[in-house]
Amino acid sequence: MGEAVESDPYSELRAFLREEIKHAPSRKPTAYEAVKAVLPEIKELKAKCKTDAEIRELLARMGVKLSVATLRQYVQTATRELAGHKPVRRRGKAKAKSPAKTSQPPTEHRPGPQPRSTAARDQVPARGQSPASPALGHRMSNKDL
Repeated sequence: MGEAVESDPYSELRAFLREEIKHAPSRKPTAYEAVKAVLPEIKELKAKCKTDAEIRELLARMGVKLSVATLRQYVQTATRELAGHKPVRRRGKAKAKSPAKTSQPPTEHRPGPQPRSTAARDQVPARGQSPASPALGHRMSNKDL
């Protein structure tokens, strides 16, 4: 009696995907990766008085398309990364500073004039007394100053 050997049901799929890996082109580097790779050359060009716009044009000729502002940002970020700083990611909500870091002395409560009762505000002014009189507790215009 011969046993039937079951083949792997995914062997054909695996073989197909392995062939695709061999033939697939490698991904194109991002603009940031390109700027980071040629950062020493960019710095030399800047030392020779080339402007960011001229450097951007040179990069565009070689297929790296980005704006002048983006080029400046990429150069700044790549310089920081190569100096050992972690890249700063600023996405999402800003986190509130902890109270320990912001040490402001607490303000003292100073007792001041207490607000007048609502009954005094609701009274109708007497004859000869303007509605903006100090008896009501607020000003209606600046002419009484």
